[in-house]
Amino acid sequence: MNQLPLKTTNTHRDQWLALLDKNGVRHPKALRVVEVPGGLVQTTIGEPPGQLRLDGAPANVLMFNLSPVQALQQKREGRSFVSDMLNGEMTLMPCGVPSEWSWNSTCDRLDVIVSAGIFGDGSTLDAVDRFLFRDAEIEEICRRLYREVSLDGMADRLYMESLVMQLAMLVLRRHSRASGPTTILPSTGLTRSQARRVLEYIETNLSREVTLREMAGIVDLSPYHFARMFKRTMSTAPHRYVLERRVERAKAMLRTTGASLIEISLSTGFCNQSHFTSSFRRIVGATPTGFQGKSPGTRSRSVGSR
Repeated sequence: MNQLPLKTTNTHRDQWLALLDKNGVRHPKALRVVEVPGGLVQTTIGEPPGQLRLDGAPANVLMFNLSPVQALQQKREGRSFVSDMLNGEMTLMPCGVPSEWSWNSTCDRLDVIVSAGIFGDGSTLDAVDRFLFRDAEIEEICRRLYREVSLDGMADRLYMESLVMQLAMLVLRRHSRASGPTTILPSTGLTRSQARRVLEYIETNLSREVTLREMAGIVDLSPYHFARMFKRTMSTAPHRYVLERRVERAKAMLRTTGASLIEISLSTGFCNQSHFTSSFRRIVGATPTGFQGKSPGTRSRSVGSR
């Protein structure tokens, strides 16, 4: 819910706090920001009462209320709307529309900033201005995004990129000036040649962060169409496939190398050891150390292995 360009998360966070200072609003208890290709997700917890005047945003902005009840006044393009926004209700603002906001109680919310060109196929996401509405599917996506952002450094950015893409498509179909995607979605999955190139790319790049946009570019598809076609071919979403491949490589390293958990986590694309351990346990059902102890013939090192 701001006028800031989609820059780095630190820049965005700092500029948002500066904007609060400019408008005399005290800082929230927690402010977390995760940037993904084509979008940015921000959670604000415990923002004190206040009011803001904002320039038109360079992207579409969905504000999702996390407070039990939020008394909110919105002003846009000569219209004013006052409501008690309930938990799960949301407001949608298109690109380039200046706005004014005021609220009289502590605010918890999720903001999803979606680029007009998120689909990467030459089409433009042109959302309509909606002051207050509910959408069960968008609500579920927002709650998943909130859970991921709340993980701080352990958020799965590829998963979040996929969620933002799904949210953008729902906005396009239900809350925009367009009736649907500009390109017809193919009814088939990836060809064998396309699948081979993408899977080889994933294997080569397991040690670093891979984006949906990168994988889609390998086979000349928009990220949205690629994600749908990949799932048809592989029977799993791209983010899930990448995560499972990282865990499989980690399992192989735990069985056959003397690398520490820190070394394994970094060489398999996890941001830190905690992220690696929690993801490994979720997929395998055991911690890396527990798995290593049950694997015959493994070698271990004490440094960083706890």
